[in-house]
Amino acid sequence: MAVVNIERRADGIGRVAINRPDKRNALNDDVRNTLIAELPKLLGDDAVHAVLLTGEGGHFCAGGDIASMEGLDSKGARARMKANHQIVRMIAEAEKPVVTAIEGFAVGAGAGLAMLGDTAVIAEGGTIGFPFFKVGLIPDYGILHTLPRRAGGAKARQLLLYAKMVKAPDAVDMGLADELVAEGKAEETAIERALTLAAMPPFAFAIAKQQLGLAPVKLEEALEMEALAQAGCFGAGEFQEGFSAFMEKRAPVFRK
Repeated sequence: MAVVNIERRADGIGRVAINRPDKRNALNDDVRNTLIAELPKLLGDDAVHAVLLTGEGGHFCAGGDIASMEGLDSKGARARMKANHQIVRMIAEAEKPVVTAIEGFAVGAGAGLAMLGDTAVIAEGGTIGFPFFKVGLIPDYGILHTLPRRAGGAKARQLLLYAKMVKAPDAVDMGLADELVAEGKAEETAIERALTLAAMPPFAFAIAKQQLGLAPVKLEEALEMEALAQAGCFGAGEFQEGFSAFMEKRAPVFRK
């Protein structure tokens, strides 16, 4: 049985689903190594226009597999985190849209993965949690970067220092996730959002996503970025299609 199910759908969505349902999709070496090997192929595939990240069997991801950490020394732990960071960078820096679909638990490293999505969809029974201190660890999977950006510095501080577990409605209110849906509907909705994002102009989307990842920036830096990127949009032909669609009163088609 594959520990990660990867599907290239006919509609251009690349589905990536962690598949250890008996462990609530906790991350072990096999999962990490599979993601490190397969994500670049998916993100580099021109037939894949957006990526859906989820988990099989009713949970997103229960974080790192604690049992697999037994016996790690400092050197081994650092090497393990460096491998994890390859995954974080690939998702965070992906120029294609990434949408996460959260059912059940997204805790620890799973919370980090969930919040890397351009859009995070969570079902009503979902939970996003940060129990790192309870097992003697610090927040990882980029959480010290993503959580303050999503929830604000003061709220992030309280969530992390008190090892909070946040139910889905509160998670959306705080900005940890972006959309609340009925139980069992997270993936269906996430696919809809992925298709919407995939229909956006790819060059413009990639540049805007990159710059949002660098925020905050000074005004002059933002304006210079706009000038460079807008020129690139003209060069990529995306404005020409947008202009034609506007004049012809039709929906633009940015992917031929």
